[in-house]
Amino acid sequence: MPRLRDAVERWKSGITADFPQNPYWESRVTLSIWRFGQLAHLDRSPAGFVARRVHTLADTVWTRALIGAELPRSVQAGPGLRLPHAGRGVILHPATRMGRGVTLYHRVTVGVSGDAGPPTIGDDVYLGTGAAVIGAVNVGRGARVGANAVVVRDVPDGFTSVGVPGRLLPPRAERTGTTTGESAAAGT
Repeated sequence: MPRLRDAVERWKSGITADFPQNPYWESRVTLSIWRFGQLAHLDRSPAGFVARRVHTLADTVWTRALIGAELPRSVQAGPGLRLPHAGRGVILHPATRMGRGVTLYHRVTVGVSGDAGPPTIGDDVYLGTGAAVIGAVNVGRGARVGANAVVVRDVPDGFTSVGVPGRLLPPRAERTGTTTGESAAAGT
């Protein structure tokens, strides 16, 4: 039971951190079903059997049929996951690992390429609409992937990847030679 108790605590902390990032009910339903699936599949008791069936039904009807997403329960994601548009069209490889505060816009794909493993997504990463992160790449902390970009190589912390294949842009301060505060002051 300690394993299940720990899982329940992780579920509570995940949902508690996810909900403020997702103000709309559709996103909350998607996240609740996904996080519940992670919990239900750890419980091997008769109650867990029923919970797994409930999750499978909810996942099939809501997540797959209505939302059109593939969010396997085996995906590891830190708290504060943000799914604007309820995760519509998001496809995640089952072995994907994501940090805290990740934002996945609609039609994002995170998958493998050939024999290479799945990507690792760091903390506070933004993946724009239609972005694809393919292969055993690392997307660093605070990185951004633009809409419809295809990432096939590592994205360092704070960098932005745009285009097909993804072209790296340094953090904004490095591109402009100013800090955020300086550029704001220069505009006044």
